[in-house]
Amino acid sequence: MTVTTLEEARAALPRTVRGIEFNDPVLSMHGEQWSLALMCPWRIDGPDRSYTWESETVEDDAWDLIGHSIVAISSDSPDIVDPVFVFDNDIRLTVRADTDLDPWVLRLPGLIVVGRQAGG
Repeated sequence: MTVTTLEEARAALPRTVRGIEFNDPVLSMHGEQWSLALMCPWRIDGPDRSYTWESETVEDDAWDLIGHSIVAISSDSPDIVDPVFVFDNDIRLTVRADTDLDPWVLRLPGLIVVGRQAGG
């Protein structure tokens, strides 16, 4: 039986955010033996919050993810196209690639996933 990229990534969860960096428009987060870099449109939704990569307060808002863990990943594709990362505090980080030029990169132990545009 072949294991999909999505299944491999899910097996590496949970992953706790220990640091955040925002260098407009790139959002990076990392923790022990993992990182996620977003260089494409994304949105965060959850209890009492909603903001995007274009929000004026994105740099300050993103810091609220520190200390929380990614506990689930969903995608309509086993190759993880346009994923939704779910955090332990019911926050959802939705990623929508607008290019095939490395729009986002997820690094986990034994796995590197380079995102791509849907339909690409």
